[in-house]
Amino acid sequence: MITSRLICLVGPTRSGKTDLSLLLAEQLQNVEFIYADSLAVYKYLDIGTDKPLLSWRQKIPHHLVDFLDPRKRWSAFDFKKAVAHLVPEILERGNLPIVTGGSAFYLRTLWQSFTEGTSADWRFRIWCSRFSNEQLFALLRDVDPPRAQKIGKNDRQRLIRAFEIFSKTGHPPSEKKKRSFFPFVPVFFGIRWEKETLKKRIVERVESMFQRGIVEEVQALFRMGYNFPIPALDNFTYLPVVQFLQGNMTLEEAKEKITQGTFLFAKRQMNWFKKWPITWFSGENTSPETMVKEICLFLAKEGMVR
Repeated sequence: MITSRLICLVGPTRSGKTDLSLLLAEQLQNVEFIYADSLAVYKYLDIGTDKPLLSWRQKIPHHLVDFLDPRKRWSAFDFKKAVAHLVPEILERGNLPIVTGGSAFYLRTLWQSFTEGTSADWRFRIWCSRFSNEQLFALLRDVDPPRAQKIGKNDRQRLIRAFEIFSKTGHPPSEKKKRSFFPFVPVFFGIRWEKETLKKRIVERVESMFQRGIVEEVQALFRMGYNFPIPALDNFTYLPVVQFLQGNMTLEEAKEKITQGTFLFAKRQMNWFKKWPITWFSGENTSPETMVKEICLFLAKEGMVR
């Protein structure tokens, strides 16, 4: 199979991307999925990451899922390198690669030029934890005023990353660098919901995670010798569970914390996505079967399926 197009199924968390991808796989048969998800990469964590069932992953190839040690970090740069390697291999097998996920920062690397960066340094980031946002902003402003001005004082993650790049390379992040080349043109299809409907779906998902045993999942990870802090647990999904197990909040507080974090994340996702060239489907008004039909019509028109 030869194509310069790369199909991507996107949308905020709990929008129905996984169900859509599995229906599409049933229709097309010869597909392989590449996951754009910063948590689904981790081994041993299935419930909070909402990975596809193992039975589906055994039936249909899923890449960048359930392979990384929970102590390791996975970056957007790692994702792009992996996708650039995987797509030609999948095409060589005569299959259609489909990227699916909600990590907008990862997905952005597929259609916007992306500066090659340094790998994440966990020890450096722990060292940065001693500083307030204002102090990090001042440190970055001293070495790279344009980048500090662009980021501002409130985006702690980007402040740390920019200062990390400078500390490891000796060059301000705003300097023009070599940009990686991605030889495929992404074509985006997305699912979106009205705000209140999406919030209801998120509440249902959080309740389901606790019913399915997310607390026991984290306890099992601890018994395996993985001690907090580790990257796999340092996020709005798993951190409240850790805090509950440490006795720092009640179970209901943990649920509410995850719900709030997930909803805020979904809002940020949509703020990113609304600027992108995406063909949107309404979750309220379009059935998954109709979505699959329209995507298949596009694939046939473009000669991407037989």
